[in-house]
Amino acid sequence: MADEQLDALKLPPHSIEAEQSVIGGLLLENEALDKIADILGPDDFYQHDHKTIYQHISKLIERNRPADIVTVAESLESTAELSG
Repeated sequence: MADEQLDALKLPPHSIEAEQSVIGGLLLENEALDKIADILGPDDFYQHDHKTIYQHISKLIERNRPADIVTVAESLESTAELSG
């Protein structure tokens, strides 16, 4: 039991819901990336898939392409980076 408690303490603070909200917000409002890119990067995401999605959204926006559910899904499919 002590090992489980110790492992729980090693877990970095995170909020899957907050990560999902950031990604959803960026998909709805691509210009928001300009406001958060200096303080939030891919390595700030706890869940690997969220990190990957954020990277693809960023790349699309940097290339002046829209980052919406369709274009991000196509980008992810082209690289087969998502788990599951």
